[in-house]
Amino acid sequence: MPRIVLLAAALAMGCAAERAADEEDDLSVDEDSVVIDTGDPAARAQYDANVAFATRYVARCQKTTGRPRVLVTGFGRFLDNETNATGELVSSLVGATYPRTSRPTGVDDPAPQTKVTQRTVSVPGVGSVDVCAMVVPVFWDLAAVLAIKEIEAFAPELVVMNGIAGGTQPIFLELGGVNRAMTLEDGSDVLRPRPAAGAPFAKLVPSAAAADEQRGNLLSWSGVKGAASRAIAAHRDDLESGRTFGSILSGVQLAGYPRSGNTYLCNNLAYVVGYAMANPWRTLTLMQASHPLAGRINRVRVRITKDLRAAPRVFVHWPSELRGAHIVAAADVLRGAISGQILAARAGDRPTLGTNSTAEIKPEGDTF
Repeated sequence: MPRIVLLAAALAMGCAAERAADEEDDLSVDEDSVVIDTGDPAARAQYDANVAFATRYVARCQKTTGRPRVLVTGFGRFLDNETNATGELVSSLVGATYPRTSRPTGVDDPAPQTKVTQRTVSVPGVGSVDVCAMVVPVFWDLAAVLAIKEIEAFAPELVVMNGIAGGTQPIFLELGGVNRAMTLEDGSDVLRPRPAAGAPFAKLVPSAAAADEQRGNLLSWSGVKGAASRAIAAHRDDLESGRTFGSILSGVQLAGYPRSGNTYLCNNLAYVVGYAMANPWRTLTLMQASHPLAGRINRVRVRITKDLRAAPRVFVHWPSELRGAHIVAAADVLRGAISGQILAARAGDRPTLGTNSTAEIKPEGDTF
């Protein structure tokens, strides 16, 4: 999820929440935590708003039928950029209104930037599918906390997380992610991860084993790629403002990892959610304040208590210049990808961990 203007060059290189009884007064810094720098008063004020929202957030999607269940996420506003193509396409998928907001002066409330809608969607070749569609704020760790709460309640059989990359490009199906966070401000323009002393980057899950420093996503790769490619071809000539859909979104490619630029907010969401799904019942500490204050919430502890280790999950990077009719077409491509995974699994093509042996975007290549 690149910073649209100021960070474009850098990125072109590149649960259940549980509240401890003494959480407000605990002034320690956990070893298993990503630490957010709250030393500046403006950062602390934004942090307090984010952590309060995360703590009181209650899942809005529920497992209520025997239909297939899919959770999809897209991002909302980023700084002064009021729209995000992935938040719009996720909203279009379920017929919801995108939560359009303007950047305020001072604390940026995450509540109006968040919208979660559960709808039943018709998916080609599958039929009715229950979809939990999330538009989430572009703040460190917050999107992951919200997604984990919804995953805990909804128990999805597929999780598709989405973010934007270059203006025009193929879809990138991200084969995996890394346990790293850029030390750059998020969509609040004041919050950034604080690395350990002497480290060039912060870790998202510091206690993760060495084998988990790079984690593959889990998908039936060929089935999803094929279905998405066919949906793109079907909409190739769709017009919006004189431009064809195919000139914006040119195909599907498997993207390798690690890539130095893919350590920003998209990777934050994908890595933490994937790690939590792969490690049920393990408590993680997120959103920890670097300067804990007495009487305040200084961290959020999360975990998933359902065994979703076999559930496929992936992160998808989309072109940022999708607009209007092309958003509708992109939502149909996402619908096709969902169909591809469900049908592949039914045909015995079980999800596998992504590996660079199949990467078309190499680790040293394009970096989003």
